[in-house]
Amino acid sequence: MSDTELRKIFDFNPSDLIANQMGRLSDKQAERIKKAEQGANNIFRGVGIFLILIGILISFFLLRAATQAGWELTSSNTIGPLVALGFIWLILGLFAFGAFKLASAKRDMSVQKVEGKIRLVKVEKQQSYKTASGSTSHRTVQQYELRVGKVKFEDVDEELLNVIEEGDNYIFYYSPYNKEILSCEFISKGK
Repeated sequence: MSDTELRKIFDFNPSDLIANQMGRLSDKQAERIKKAEQGANNIFRGVGIFLILIGILISFFLLRAATQAGWELTSSNTIGPLVALGFIWLILGLFAFGAFKLASAKRDMSVQKVEGKIRLVKVEKQQSYKTASGSTSHRTVQQYELRVGKVKFEDVDEELLNVIEEGDNYIFYYSPYNKEILSCEFISKGK
């Protein structure tokens, strides 16, 4: 086990570890998490805008088709189409609202810690991918999970197997926002 190798795998330095031990993010870690959060926020905003544009296009084409067909606006023949259009806007609006709400939600920027014996577990997961023909297919991939107490960190670097020994005691500091390991420290050899 080497502190230098652990720092390299989890991308932290001694000042990051000290900040995490005090229960806070270092400036470097806070910036990295904010960048990831900003990317997710942009995606959610884009989805919200896209849904509103779909609603506008559906409304435009429905109203255009109705007027080109010589449809007259009277109370007896507008109820059905208006209910359908209202339903479409309701559904798209709810999804757009949800996307905007996710984009503006504040993420938990605290530091959590878990201490205990470590276990490295090889797991199989289904992963979807696009084929050359454009269809979606699935394949089984093998990944390693790092388990400490009741906390599990998914898809850890396989190089970690060469650096730490299963059963040893560590403290891992992590972000609850995305379960990213921020830093760690060796406590004792396992028994």
